[in-house]
Amino acid sequence: MVSHLKIYFKLVVVILLQINSQTAYSQGNSSESISEEQDSRDGTSSAASAGESKEARGREASSVQVRRFHEVLDELLAEFGYDVKQGQIKGLKNVAIRKVAVSETLPRSYGQYLELLVAERIRENSRIRLISCLPCKTKTSRIIDGKLVITSPNTNMAEMSRAAEQLGIENFLDVVLVYHTTHMVLAFQVFDTTSKEMVMVRTYNSETIKSRFQKLAIDYSQVAKSRAGDEYKPSWRYMVGGGAASIPNVAGGSTDQSMATLSVRATEKFDNRNAEFGLALSIYYSSNQLMGAYPSGNIPASQLTPAPWASALGIYGLYAHNFLGTVESYRKLRHGINGGVGMLVTSGYLASTVKLGWDMFFGKKFSTTIGAVYVNDSEIYVDSAYQKTKGGTGGELVMSYNF
Repeated sequence: MVSHLKIYFKLVVVILLQINSQTAYSQGNSSESISEEQDSRDGTSSAASAGESKEARGREASSVQVRRFHEVLDELLAEFGYDVKQGQIKGLKNVAIRKVAVSETLPRSYGQYLELLVAERIRENSRIRLISCLPCKTKTSRIIDGKLVITSPNTNMAEMSRAAEQLGIENFLDVVLVYHTTHMVLAFQVFDTTSKEMVMVRTYNSETIKSRFQKLAIDYSQVAKSRAGDEYKPSWRYMVGGGAASIPNVAGGSTDQSMATLSVRATEKFDNRNAEFGLALSIYYSSNQLMGAYPSGNIPASQLTPAPWASALGIYGLYAHNFLGTVESYRKLRHGINGGVGMLVTSGYLASTVKLGWDMFFGKKFSTTIGAVYVNDSEIYVDSAYQKTKGGTGGELVMSYNF
């Protein structure tokens, strides 16, 4: 009986141990499944957040590209507006935008958008009347020899002339916008509706626009708001020339006032090339000295009358204004005026001077200046005493080479 009880007791213990182990195994599996489910959820959420951040970066990059596209387009239109303002299409009474072509990479709606931007620049920078040409945007269909033919003023010159005569249009404007990932080109063409003659053809490239502004020494703020990196580079004018002059001398006769002159001028252009400011040097040399008529020997100490000077240097601060009109054309004769204040210096002599001149520019390299010089009264130190010297008015004629 006791042995049977021991056997039953062992069986009960074994059964309880198996039940406990199965419970612990099930709990372990449930905890592992919960952790795996949490890990999978975390992975899914991290992948979703990574996808969202990538999409956000894509949207940000595309927005930057869009902003850059419009900035470059605005620069090209600003240069076109500047040319219009400077009279590149001056003399046109009216104009109509006939055709606008854009690259296939751009939406078709950009054609109408570009047309409005071009019209805005023309209105802001000129008094040219803009005429809306509705027939230019319509198409007509005809059956010729059993074939359907579709035409418009863009492709049919007869219809274009008919539309121009009907609306009183004297000039048509065509616009082309070519867009690449590296650069952008904006082209304009204006032609007369009667003679079909080209009035203006302009091409603006985004890669060369800034260098062109710098070469012209244009204040870009007059065209559009200045941007970072657009630095003004000065435009200089250097003139070296020679000629003849009549300058009041401290003594002597009329031959002592007759001078040969060497003129050097260095100025910086501003105000859209219409004004200049800088320095001018004039070296005067007596014609008597050149011809060998200067008296030899020393002047006695008792002689109080000073001898006329043989050479002198004029130093002036100079301002010049050029009458260029709307744009400077080297094919035409240009005029300008200049004025300077300075001094006339030679050994033992110093006098204040004022200079006024009239500039005539021939082509690009040569110019002639006709000027008047006023020398103020001064003093000269002779034989331990100061003597007054009279001033006077003189003139000069100088022909210069422009660098």
